[in-house]
Amino acid sequence: MDAKVQTGWENDPEGRIRNLSLAPNAKNALFPLFEAVMNSIHAIEDRFGKDRLSNGTVMVEMHRDQDGEAIGFTVSDNGVGFTPTNLSSFRRMDSRDKEKIGGKGVGRLVWLKVLDTVKVASVYQNEAGAQSLNFSFKIKDPTDQIAFGAGDTSAIGTSISLVPYRSEYSSHIPKKAATVANRLLAHFISYFVNISHPKIQIVDGANTIDLFETFSGSVERDQDFKFSVEVVSLSADIVLHCFLLPKAISDDEKSTNAVYLGANGRAVKRFDMDGVIGLKAINGKFAYLGYVESKALDDSVNDTRTDFSLSEDEIENIVDQAKERVRIFLAPELEEIRQKQVDLVSMLRIEHPRFLSIAGTEKEIAETLHYGTNKREEIFVELSRKSLRQYERSKNDFKRSVKKKLPDIQAKAKEYVATLKQESISSLAEYVMKRKLVLEVFEQSLKYKAEETQTSEYEDVLHDVICPLRTTSQDLDYDDHNLWIVDDRLAFYSYFNSDTPMGKQVSNPPKALDRPDISVFDLGLGFHNDDESSPITIIEFKRPKIDNYTLEKNPITQVRKYVEDMRTAGEAIRFDGTPVRTIEENTPFTCHIIADITPKLRDVMKALGNFHKRAGSNTYYSWDSSFSIFIEVSSFKDVLESAKSRNRAFFERIGLNV
Repeated sequence: MDAKVQTGWENDPEGRIRNLSLAPNAKNALFPLFEAVMNSIHAIEDRFGKDRLSNGTVMVEMHRDQDGEAIGFTVSDNGVGFTPTNLSSFRRMDSRDKEKIGGKGVGRLVWLKVLDTVKVASVYQNEAGAQSLNFSFKIKDPTDQIAFGAGDTSAIGTSISLVPYRSEYSSHIPKKAATVANRLLAHFISYFVNISHPKIQIVDGANTIDLFETFSGSVERDQDFKFSVEVVSLSADIVLHCFLLPKAISDDEKSTNAVYLGANGRAVKRFDMDGVIGLKAINGKFAYLGYVESKALDDSVNDTRTDFSLSEDEIENIVDQAKERVRIFLAPELEEIRQKQVDLVSMLRIEHPRFLSIAGTEKEIAETLHYGTNKREEIFVELSRKSLRQYERSKNDFKRSVKKKLPDIQAKAKEYVATLKQESISSLAEYVMKRKLVLEVFEQSLKYKAEETQTSEYEDVLHDVICPLRTTSQDLDYDDHNLWIVDDRLAFYSYFNSDTPMGKQVSNPPKALDRPDISVFDLGLGFHNDDESSPITIIEFKRPKIDNYTLEKNPITQVRKYVEDMRTAGEAIRFDGTPVRTIEENTPFTCHIIADITPKLRDVMKALGNFHKRAGSNTYYSWDSSFSIFIEVSSFKDVLESAKSRNRAFFERIGLNV
């Protein structure tokens, strides 16, 4: 006798739940809560009708462990309850009872993806009166240990206990009730658009948060936009609801601006708007939140309400259209950003005149920038990019004209030369501008007072302005120092040392630990030669207001000693020991001593050499023939005034006041 063969599908709820896509993360951890709240709202609609949602209440209670960490929620409502029809639908896999309102029949399965057991308690109304039921929702039995009893008509509704979460999901529950409230607001934003809505509260111990009070009390302004897009070859009507809300209201804990695409009253996909509007927090305290709804989105959402079946191009088209309305809605805030960009472009063009060659006014340039480009460094990069592209465009146009022998070749050549000229003038102007700013910093540094002694101890400060301490040309490029303040020829060097031990500067010196303030061993960057008669420069700074110099201890004797030691060593070296140049007995030295010209320093100059005062200044100079040293002694103020005088013509040429 043949065995009876079973046909048709065999139900496998465990496999169905296992295959649900819901990774443990901050976004998915609240999906079971969203599902329970959504069910509560549907139950309230069933009991009171969509026009009387305000009669409904939903309470979300947070549960915490002994350490205060959130481990789950209980969601209670005064909806229609688990009627026999609802219970039958609940027990049916992939139920279609809520298909017309966007239900996929799989929401409750998400609970069992996150929890082992969900406790359900409900009271509903039937012909005989109120009926109560209690059961445990589990994978093996959807209504395990179900029990019926008499109910209280004043307690109609349902309580869903989503506790405890599995540990891999509970670790992602937001720590603060306010964050959960913000996530719920963002997820169910469409319900708060309507005048009629249920009362939703979150209870966390003694703390209670009313969602609508939070929402309505914090909306700075709102506006709706309607537009149409083509979806599946048909025109679909779209509505974008725009809100300016507290920055904390977002679907994540970063409080960023966003647009949500929703389906059947629930947010499905989130699109970051920070890059679009260029604001992380509007006026420091608000965020933009938009909700897009359409029947086309309702019809195309997937089972778990995490995505749509529409093509990427169709979604992108909807989002792009929404972005345009976002900019219209936030026009006042965006104008504020634009003005900030204009101000920064203007400031950068003043500080870096090479950007003056970029075509257009500050406003025209700013209008080409992305709203998200509003930091000084970002705008500097964009201006640099525009400058390069403008130059490359002119060069390529000229090359193209030459190659194709176009009739406008002469015009293109003139245009290219004009571009080169403008770039060169702008670059030179920027270099001059930088010199002006450096001299302003140097002048301000002259006012520096040491906090500990309240005396003028700016030797190191000014040294650092002219050339950073404890560096060599290995560490700095030629435009990273300001040796030109002392002598314009020092702007172009081959090798220098700043406050480094003598043992790192010359071979086997008598006193390896001595530290000349600055020593320059070769001049002429790009014009290097091996002429041993080219001078070596030493710069020595002395603390101002010192007047205890003697014939044995003074800066003139000090620099002479440095010269003797370098000549004794016979060879200048790099930091790694590589030879730079030989130092002969007759190698000339130029020594700049920068110090206050005090009475005792004048006495030392009279005793040690034939020093002459330069006309119109407080600077003294002498050619020390016995040591082959040219020595110049200047005050810090004289160094500043000399640098100003040498650069005055350049400053005035580009319209800068000295």
